[in-house]
Amino acid sequence: MPYSNDIYLEAKERIAERRMNALRNADYTREQLYHEFPRVREIDTELRSIGASVAKCVLKSNDPDDIRRLSERSLSLQEERKAILTEAGLSVSVLEPHYFCEKCGDTGMIELENRTVVCDCMNSLMAQIAGEKLNADLPLKDCTFERFRLDYYSDKPDQDGRVPLNRMSKILNYCRDYADNFSTKSKSLLMRGATGLGKTHLSLSIANEVIKKGFSVIYVTAPDIINRLEREHFSYQQGREDSLSTLLKCDLLILDDLGTEFSTQFSVSCVYNLINSRMLAHKPTVISTNLTLTELVTVYSQRFVSRLIGECDKLDFIGSDNRVRRIIP
Repeated sequence: MPYSNDIYLEAKERIAERRMNALRNADYTREQLYHEFPRVREIDTELRSIGASVAKCVLKSNDPDDIRRLSERSLSLQEERKAILTEAGLSVSVLEPHYFCEKCGDTGMIELENRTVVCDCMNSLMAQIAGEKLNADLPLKDCTFERFRLDYYSDKPDQDGRVPLNRMSKILNYCRDYADNFSTKSKSLLMRGATGLGKTHLSLSIANEVIKKGFSVIYVTAPDIINRLEREHFSYQQGREDSLSTLLKCDLLILDDLGTEFSTQFSVSCVYNLINSRMLAHKPTVISTNLTLTELVTVYSQRFVSRLIGECDKLDFIGSDNRVRRIIP
């Protein structure tokens, strides 16, 4: 799926900056070596001169004896340089730029079967940038496991005989363990419960830890992403499927407030296709909803809910609205 021109240009700028940094670092390292080993500078200067002489021979006289003599001299100089560096415990590669992506040399493009194509590093960077734009306002610093308040949950049994504090302690520990052991093969989660019980806080706490491990994470609310996808779907601009591509490719998708979006044929189809596609690709998704299973069936379908139940570990949140308790102790 294509990315917008803005994302493509930003990725190109970052790739170009990577390459510039690699070249700058190589120049600095080379100057340091030249200062310590003046003979290496002399050798490199002569090698450049030989290269220019070979080019002239090819273009003008094309004399094989001259070309052979220059080549032999070049090989001799390279061996001398290698010996100097080896004695110092260094490799000849120390003189070369060390690119972030050796495959394309931080250009973002590679030659494949006589055609120029976008390198994998460029595609990954565009996906990262698209994710950054989706996560731009994410309050990650405020949502950590350490800041999750268990004292908001009662230690008294509710009307069904369940103790909120005990249940939520187990859910907190489960989420910690899930984040600590996260991989792209982790199971999906279905967080269910009324408003204000900590579903968003714990899902973002998972995101915090998973991001630290280097995985790509996207957090979206169902209403926001449906509105975005609807705008992109019905527009005719290049890159109109940026968001959908990012949601499908990220290592972990957190879909919050499922069921609070305005229900239309498009929204139901969009939610089903998004979640089903990720499950078919075995990509973990954390889904939170205020709806009961019966209400989910009403909004979506029995087939959709059966898929969720079969694929997800279910976490049922209980207690009183914590957001009210913060205001009314």
